[in-house]
Amino acid sequence: MLRWTLLRAANSDRMAGLARDSATVGRVVARYIAGETIDDGLAVATALAAEGMDLTIDHVGELVDSVEHAELAADVYRRLLADVQARSLPAGVSVKPTQLGLHIDHEGCARLIEDLAERATAAGVHLTLDMEDHTVTETTVRLVEQVRAAGAANVGCALQSYLHRTPEDVRRLTRLGVSIRLCKGAYAEPAHLAHQRPVEVARAYLDDARYLLREGTEPRFATHDHRLIAAIKREAAVIGRDRGTYEFQMLYGVRPQMQRALVADGYRLRIYLPFGTQWYPYFTRRIAERPANLLFFLRSLAPRRGRDRDALPAPTASKPSW
Repeated sequence: MLRWTLLRAANSDRMAGLARDSATVGRVVARYIAGETIDDGLAVATALAAEGMDLTIDHVGELVDSVEHAELAADVYRRLLADVQARSLPAGVSVKPTQLGLHIDHEGCARLIEDLAERATAAGVHLTLDMEDHTVTETTVRLVEQVRAAGAANVGCALQSYLHRTPEDVRRLTRLGVSIRLCKGAYAEPAHLAHQRPVEVARAYLDDARYLLREGTEPRFATHDHRLIAAIKREAAVIGRDRGTYEFQMLYGVRPQMQRALVADGYRLRIYLPFGTQWYPYFTRRIAERPANLLFFLRSLAPRRGRDRDALPAPTASKPSW
């Protein structure tokens, strides 16, 4: 019940306004959102890169209400791609189709994604299409197929293991050589479309991960679940897959001790780094992915005498679904 309440709250303009006006919420959010501007995001990305971490940078936002707003979002990504190239950052860029006007003008959205794909290819930057709710899953997969067919080989796709259709999508895109970011899922989906029980979602995730380890092109495993991470490590070792051919992904500010441990152990790690003013839906969904995260974020308000900011999220305190 709490999860569904939080997911509904993610779409509430009233709750978003209250959150933005709260100094307390602002202090917490600042630990998980890399500021509101491109310069904020790039500054944090530069610092994380110095620690040996790769990045995927996301300008938070979705469901724009006009073609003009879609164009503005595209302009942010154009500048971001240019800045990542100019700074030689080990970073990719992640975009949401509805942020580029998918629900308003499908053809216009496709043109913007094709433009960004061409720019990403020219800049040598990997571009990932984020996955949103089930109403755009098929369209998003087709957009990836479309830009790949046009010659953009460095465009990947996020897929959500809780959807019943995902195993086929994994195989469908893998056959094209698409790099897949595998997530658990962060939207309120009905039972006929998605697994509801956490154990079922985890089982589906691991099944997809095993396939990707055997057949996938540069698979990207987005999870903070230490059990899934351990299982993926074991499976990769059993089949002899080199650590340099796959990576783990984690959210900025979540379980940084585990992040550093993976890097120290020689595993590839990519931090999903969000920035932007429209942080409220993103932040709320991160809490909703597992209701225990609410306690995790509330604990982060407590005074931390003598503790490093990045050491706050203890591995045993957070088990997010991502």
